[in-house]
Amino acid sequence: MSEQANVRTVQRVYESVASGDVPSLLDALHTDVEWRVPAMVGVPFAGTRRGRDQVGAFFGELARVQEVVEFLPERFIAQDDTVVVLGRFVMRVRLTGLDSKSEWAHVWRLAAGKVTHFQEYVDTAAVSRAHTG
Repeated sequence: MSEQANVRTVQRVYESVASGDVPSLLDALHTDVEWRVPAMVGVPFAGTRRGRDQVGAFFGELARVQEVVEFLPERFIAQDDTVVVLGRFVMRVRLTGLDSKSEWAHVWRLAAGKVTHFQEYVDTAAVSRAHTG
């Protein structure tokens, strides 16, 4: 796939997340996808997941523990099979009522039009603080 096609695939994933269309999101993933969110104290959705079922469970857990206040992918950068997206978010943690705010970087790798790897880079201390109060 071309770099432009890879960017469009990743953009569709973000659109699926924004609309709550988890089945469409999961369809964009390779069956053996690796989904990595950094380890963070007190954050139940942190860690590595493998396969569509585990990624689906990740989004269920995410929705259970926090509410999206703002989530903005702002810049898409592509090279070969990799797309890097820079953005920012504000999430309200349901348990503590605190807002978690961070700029982030997401690194996506694709093969044959499907996402094979996802890695998030985020301010882990800020996210942990919001989850632990």
